[in-house]
Amino acid sequence: MASRIWHILLEQRLLLLLHLAVAITRLRSADAGHSPPTVYHRVVGENVTFYCPAAQESQLQFLYFQKDVVGAKPIFFNGYHFSKPLPNRRPNTEMDQNHTKMHIYGLNLSDSGEYHCFYMYKDTASDDPIKIQIYLNVTAVFSKPEMTVKCKEESGVPSDCNVTCHSHNGLSGKWMEWNVTGNINKEMWKVLLNDESPSRDELVSISSTANFNCCGDEVKVSCSVDRFTSETVSVCSSKVPPDPSYKFNSAVIAAIVICSVFVFGLLLFWWWKNRTTGTDKGSVERNTVEEVIVLNNIRGEPMGS
Repeated sequence: MASRIWHILLEQRLLLLLHLAVAITRLRSADAGHSPPTVYHRVVGENVTFYCPAAQESQLQFLYFQKDVVGAKPIFFNGYHFSKPLPNRRPNTEMDQNHTKMHIYGLNLSDSGEYHCFYMYKDTASDDPIKIQIYLNVTAVFSKPEMTVKCKEESGVPSDCNVTCHSHNGLSGKWMEWNVTGNINKEMWKVLLNDESPSRDELVSISSTANFNCCGDEVKVSCSVDRFTSETVSVCSSKVPPDPSYKFNSAVIAAIVICSVFVFGLLLFWWWKNRTTGTDKGSVERNTVEEVIVLNNIRGEPMGS
């Protein structure tokens, strides 16, 4: 009898502890609505995942994310309801399997702003959902700048050079920074043009052109915007280019050598052939004379006749 009473008391204590744990978890979730907002920082084109701290042990009645718009109705992004599908979900969003996270893909500048997550449990006694504040800051970074160089030349030596630096897909209102090193003063170069033009949604491309007076030594030039710096280029090189008439290609030299050897071989063969033919002809003539003399002796004719 005593053991049975002890068993009943133990079950009651375990149930009490379980209810206490669930209550603490819900209190933590409810307190999340009063905590400072979660802030996310992203760059255009990246993805972000919003998290809503709902208790995994409890069954959700609903959970959804929306974006606040000043002077207009909030924009529904995505969410979950236990009994029905939610319409009008944003096409670049997706909920996870536990219905507590929302993924947003391919962010744009317009995605920046204040968001809220609302959720409620099935067996809650309150009619007010829990509210979580989220803030998203989307910015844009210019691409790595690229440079082009165009120079006027006199006798093969640059006399005046225009260097253009350009970059794409950044925020409006930024300018190129020029980095010039070498034996050159400010009077020997100047910025001619700064330009800005739209490139894609809410983003711009920028370019800057600088002129260099090549009256001094060679200088090294690069440009920077945001966190990127271009490759360094050489401007106003004073080296005189070699005369093209004295430049030989290795293939041409090899062809000349081969042709020379071939011609020399033909001449050598022709000389050897003529020398051999002349020697054989002389031998034939001497053999013919000796045969005539022998025949005359046989006939008894004097050798002198």
